[in-house]
Amino acid sequence: MLPNFLHIGVAKGASTWLWTVYQEHPDICVPTKKVVNYSGKRTKPDNVNFFVADFHLGLEWYEKTYFSEWAGEKAVGEFSNSYMVDELALQRIAESLPDVKLTMTVRNPIDVALLQYATQKRSGRWEQGKNPFEEVLDIHAWQRFRMWIVPQYYHLHLTRVLRYVPRDRVLVLVYDDLEKDPRSFLNQAFSFLGVEADVDLPSMGKVVGFPRPEDPDTPEQDLAKGISEDLRERLRQIFADQTAKLADFLGRDLSHWT
Repeated sequence: MLPNFLHIGVAKGASTWLWTVYQEHPDICVPTKKVVNYSGKRTKPDNVNFFVADFHLGLEWYEKTYFSEWAGEKAVGEFSNSYMVDELALQRIAESLPDVKLTMTVRNPIDVALLQYATQKRSGRWEQGKNPFEEVLDIHAWQRFRMWIVPQYYHLHLTRVLRYVPRDRVLVLVYDDLEKDPRSFLNQAFSFLGVEADVDLPSMGKVVGFPRPEDPDTPEQDLAKGISEDLRERLRQIFADQTAKLADFLGRDLSHWT
């Protein structure tokens, strides 16, 4: 069984939590078996990225590798934060899964940028004491700008998504709603997928991924320190146009993001 839904982003938008909750829903099938990555390690399939990195292996490989556990569940899908920002992936998705539904979660872009940096630093990709977050705006740091800033150009990405998938098959969730009322947030997703919404699942009230209570920060406490107001203002201006357009599209106030 190939997917009939994909969750396409954004990173640090509770996708790991959502993947965990979906595993517990009796009407939803998502990949759970660990797979071998390119370093030879077994890793959990909470960020598959097939239509970016493994498309050359074919849909049969994709189905066998990730969806062999399907047992008749109504909703079948996977999570890949890269799809939202990759036009070639969207093109491949539209051609390979012509009836697929897409979901995405948007979150305060400044928060996401800092969380992306902290997550990569915690995993050892940046040397302690070097490469501060502020370097994202250095004139020679375009690679980091693309990693930590560009993914939060939500309206740009949504416009691209809608070139390949019609509006009635795209659900944009807002992280603020999750913080306010996780059950209502999930009800939006469940209703869109056409599965039972009135369910109690063990992970609904849990915090998973990073940060979480038992793993709250980097060794240098980057999240606790936050960023300077000067840098925050510069980021506000960078994101202002995209946030305003997204607010108009969704018909809701996002002024607290800017």
